Amino acid sequence: MTNKINTQLKVLSYYQIVGGIIGLGLTIWLTTTIVSFHWLLLLLFLIAVLLYAFSIYCGFILLKNIELGLKFSKINQLFQVIHFSILGYAFKYISGIHLSVGLDLTESLNFQFNLSLSSWQITINDNDPSIIISLNLVALFLIVFIDQLKTRMKKEQFEKQIFEIGQKSIDA
Repeated sequence: MTNKINTQLKVLSYYQIVGGIIGLGLTIWLTTTIVSFHWLLLLLFLIAVLLYAFSIYCGFILLKNIELGLKFSKINQLFQVIHFSILGYAFKYISGIHLSVGLDLTESLNFQFNLSLSSWQITINDNDPSIIISLNLVALFLIVFIDQLKTRMKKEQFEKQIFEIGQKSIDA
């Protein structure tokens, strides 16, 4: 594997680890500011903690097992691509950088543009009449990047096999 691919894999793994640590830290800090807990609120915090722990895990597994790490990293990014808030139900999970474009369809057609770091929002049956859908461009870019990395790695592996076959025929 080339140094460029190795460097890109390390950057992706550290990105997920750092994004997960930031999100986990913010979530833990948020729990210290809440006075009374309801079981549903605890469940939502647990989901957020598990998502950030998964991001950290993806980063570490990518350092040890590239194929499995890329598969999990893609899943991690897929969780982050689409964010929505529709009539009291919402989901947003960002581990790392969030650059999104979206539409607010609540009262009219309004375009949104957001930039932030690790954050999350999970809402269940809130009386919010909002209808907002957004697309995280960073997560989308990383999904494409992961697919391209896999393709380049397969190409390098194939070229290496062809070279080895050629070496065997020269040596024979």
